[in-house]
Amino acid sequence: MGDPDGRRGRRAANRDGRDTARPARARAVAVAALRLFAERGYETTTMDDIAVAAGVSRSTVFRYFGSKDDVLFAEHEGVLESVRRQLDSDTRGEPVAAVCAAARMVFQAYVGDPEISVPRYRLVRANAVLRDREIAMTARYQRAFSRHLARGRNGERAHLEAETLAAAIIAAHNHVLRSWLKDPARAVPWARLDDALAYAVRLAGREKEQGTERESGVLVAVYPAGASRDDVLARVRDALEP
Repeated sequence: MGDPDGRRGRRAANRDGRDTARPARARAVAVAALRLFAERGYETTTMDDIAVAAGVSRSTVFRYFGSKDDVLFAEHEGVLESVRRQLDSDTRGEPVAAVCAAARMVFQAYVGDPEISVPRYRLVRANAVLRDREIAMTARYQRAFSRHLARGRNGERAHLEAETLAAAIIAAHNHVLRSWLKDPARAVPWARLDDALAYAVRLAGREKEQGTERESGVLVAVYPAGASRDDVLARVRDALEP
C-alpha cells in the first residue's frame, strides 16, 4: 500500500512518543516476533526475546511497539487511518462504493504481506485474548464504515441502515479473507471478494449506490482495475442471466 499522505520517510509519533511509522526495521521485528510466537508460544515470549531474535536492542523494539499485542496489530492503526482518510476525501457522493473500495484497501493490506498476516491469523485463532483484540479492531473499521454510510442522512432508520450495511460489508470481507488466510498458496480471490461485497450490498438494497444497476434493459457495471477480459465477460454474462 502506498504512502497515503505523501510523507514517506518521515516519522510520526503517538502520544507516548513511540514511532508509528512502519520502516523496514519495524517490520523485521514483527516478522521475528511472529516466528518466536509460533515456536515458543505467545505467552512465554518476552520483548527481550523478540529483540534478540530481531538482532536489535530492547529500546529499538519499544520504539516501535509498546507491547507484544502491538507487535501483532500495530499496522492496523496505519491501515485504519488510511481508510478514514480515503473515506473523508470521497467527493463522488457514492458512499457505498467508497466503503467497498475501503474494504478492498483493508483486504490488500492482508494479502499484500502474507509473511505477517498468515502467521498472525494462525496465532490469533489459537488465543482467545488476541481474538478479543482483533474483534475490537474490527469494530473500529465497522464504525468508520457506518459513519461514512450515514453521512448526510438523518434519522434513526438511516443510521440503522448504515450500521447494518457496514456490518454486512465487514462480514463479506472477512469471509473471503479467512478463506484465503487458510490457504494463502492459492491466487488472491479478488473476484470472490467483489462478488461477496456486491452480495452484501444487494442484501441491503443499495445496489444503485455501489455503481451497478439494471434499468430499461441497460446494464451499467463497475469493475476493479486490472480485471481480466475473461473475468469481465463472465460477470456481465452472469449479470444478464435472469
